[in-house]
Amino acid sequence: MKRVMMMVLAASAIAVSTAEAQPVVQPVLRTAPLFNYEDAPATPDADDPAIWVNPRNHRKSLVIGTAKDAGLLVYDLSGRLVQAMFPPNAPQVLAADPSTPAGLNPAPGAPCVDSVSGETFGRYNNVDIAYDVRLGSRRNAPRADVAIVSDRGCDRVRFFKIDPDDPDGPLVDITSPGVPRVFPRRYEQPSALQPSGAAEGWVNNPVDDQNTVYGLTVVQGQVPQVFVTERERGLVRQLAVEPAASGTLSYRVVRTFLFDTSFSLRDEHGVRYAWTPCREAALEEPQSEGLVVDGVNDTLYVAFETIGLYKLPRVSSLPDFVTVGKERLIEPVKSFGQAYHATPDDDEFECEYAPEDPPSAGDIVAPGSGANAGRFLEADLEGLTIVTSVPGRTLMLASSQGDSSFHFYLIGGTVRHLGSFLVDGVGDTDGVHYVPAALGRQYPLGLLVVQNGDAPEPPDTGDVNGFEFDGSTQFLFIDFADALRTLGD
Repeated sequence: MKRVMMMVLAASAIAVSTAEAQPVVQPVLRTAPLFNYEDAPATPDADDPAIWVNPRNHRKSLVIGTAKDAGLLVYDLSGRLVQAMFPPNAPQVLAADPSTPAGLNPAPGAPCVDSVSGETFGRYNNVDIAYDVRLGSRRNAPRADVAIVSDRGCDRVRFFKIDPDDPDGPLVDITSPGVPRVFPRRYEQPSALQPSGAAEGWVNNPVDDQNTVYGLTVVQGQVPQVFVTERERGLVRQLAVEPAASGTLSYRVVRTFLFDTSFSLRDEHGVRYAWTPCREAALEEPQSEGLVVDGVNDTLYVAFETIGLYKLPRVSSLPDFVTVGKERLIEPVKSFGQAYHATPDDDEFECEYAPEDPPSAGDIVAPGSGANAGRFLEADLEGLTIVTSVPGRTLMLASSQGDSSFHFYLIGGTVRHLGSFLVDGVGDTDGVHYVPAALGRQYPLGLLVVQNGDAPEPPDTGDVNGFEFDGSTQFLFIDFADALRTLGD
């Protein structure tokens, strides 16, 4: 995508401030809304998209989206749903329950094998694509493109062969039955500002607690690498994909990253103060979901929702355990380092940054300063996708969920915010994905897919079988040329 990089370099001198009116991009199409019902079995909730480019015919490419409890959804480029599949560990879904894209599930799967409660089922959170993966240990073993998915419910990574010609496809599960848990132990980093009684260090990690595999991105290669985050914790892991028996796939841990979640900062007068982001529950640590690897520059980017964007260069040369501090934070969110009040609300807290009113009785008052705050990203910082890269320079798009905006960054020796835009009708955006391939006349510079957490509601928002309506989601397909034009001529 040299054309894209040249256009961006030409536009980089006119970076757009988010204080100005942001341009609005119109999507080419919107998938049908998915209606989520709180605590309902296998209720759909769109989260993360991945675009598979069909090597034989780009116009027959597919968009694969996670729907959490409802599993995986596959769309063609017209936005038509061509496949919906439950996780193998899915609860029973009967006719009286809220509808799901995959229909009914009268014969439920077993709960996650590690679930002590027997009430934890598969929950697909993030997805990415690995191309030309060898399905066996022999040199001449068959190869296939594979969708790789984080199963947040069961704390596993799962694999699906992509074959549009398969009558049971295009996705076929090829996960080895013996895949291990990704985070059997967790590292706890309690907040001194919101005491929880926990001590810092490694502890066993019951799957029912759902401190499980969360965000996911794939690095292409002879041995594909998968980078994953842990929900409500500061851990990131690098996994290597490994062939297993009978054409299935598994993985092993290659590297672990432990991100600090508390910071020693200086205010505008140079005075030090201790700070950690406000937690909605004392035991819920800052978490990351969005991450991406720039293979050209061997660099890992990780987006912590309430902290900001980290950059880790020369990632393949790092040791097998890496501690990551503030020195790797290249773009904080606007609330980073700011004072806040944490108001107790049963077992949770209501967080208010840079409060104007004095604290109420019982509030936790955290010190802070605007000296450390970022300028552009409104927490939560969510999805990341690389637009293009050349040696020493990366163009990235980031999803700022707090104000539903999308931000272009040019990252090389320095970090430059180029501009931002909105997408018509999009709110509370989570995952984003872009591929630099011309996918027909509608997407001459590639397709950008974004999740919409504010999709149209159903005509009737009343309870279904006692389950309360809890919002609508969908995916939007965008001509990337329209997004790029927001940077200026």
